[in-house]
Amino acid sequence: MDLPENERELLLRIAEGDEKAFRVFFDAYKNRFYAVVLKMTGSDATAEELVQEVFLRIWQSRQLLVGVDNTDAYFFTAVYRLVFRHYKKVAQERKLLATLADADESDHNTDESILAAEIKRLIDEAVSRLPVQQQKVFKLTRQEGLSREQVAEHLHISPNTVRNHLADATRFIREYLNRAALIYLLLCISPNHGKNIFPAGSTSLNYSHLSVIED
Repeated sequence: MDLPENERELLLRIAEGDEKAFRVFFDAYKNRFYAVVLKMTGSDATAEELVQEVFLRIWQSRQLLVGVDNTDAYFFTAVYRLVFRHYKKVAQERKLLATLADADESDHNTDESILAAEIKRLIDEAVSRLPVQQQKVFKLTRQEGLSREQVAEHLHISPNTVRNHLADATRFIREYLNRAALIYLLLCISPNHGKNIFPAGSTSLNYSHLSVIED
């Protein structure tokens, strides 16, 4: 559909950042976009979410509206592309869930080793983000097994300073792992997934088997 002069002017105003013009555009197109996306996805919630995202993307790239000569071709192409990306994402998530389901059926000891390796990787990652002195204290005490007094002598600091550095380092690592646990929470959709990560009624990682960071 070729743009009438008033609609072309509306798009130019939007391209210049006119929010009132964008509201007019939103009211004119929201139901059309919604009907198309609903037909393609069959989900009210998904349609509402994707339509909001379509308008957000149009606003974010509004400078491109200057060159638009055919509204239907431009805007509905944007809608179709977004729905395509949605289905592509869903397919990737289903593939991930299928992989997780297969892993859950594998040997329990294998699951434990994978989990332990992942937690160790996260701990190493967290340690690498510590201040240099805290890294040294943590590695010497928790990974090399030196006493606080030995660490103090080795680093030429007091035992109290060693204790403070160790407490700060351990606290940071726990918080880092707790943040990582939110990612696991999203992945562990099956009731069996995550049972070795979270204690009952908690969203914090179970550190009881991680002597490396136990005080």
